[in-house]
Amino acid sequence: MSIEELFANKSSEVYEIYLKILDILKQIGPIEIELKKSSIHLLKKSSFGGVHPKKNWIDFNLVSNHQIAHEKITKSEQVSKNRFHNNFRFNSVDDLNQDFIALLKESYQLMS
Repeated sequence: MSIEELFANKSSEVYEIYLKILDILKQIGPIEIELKKSSIHLLKKSSFGGVHPKKNWIDFNLVSNHQIAHEKITKSEQVSKNRFHNNFRFNSVDDLNQDFIALLKESYQLMS
């Protein structure tokens, strides 16, 4: 699976959201990108984020050590004692606000 295949038949906004997330992460620190069959894992030492492109939005799974309350969260699941998967739904680049950027940085540092 390639990036092009993963974003084929998706709105252009979906790819723009992904690129903006990568731009934000470049300011935070180095990451590894791992392509999966239907998603992209973002890693430092381990995965801290998952990008799930949909036709008109991105579901972004952010790993944290606590449950997150945020207007863009569609689901939050405790997967172990100190790990939560928090699913954000982004419809546009404008959804990537300062609150989300702070949470992304927190998750990145958690995986240090």
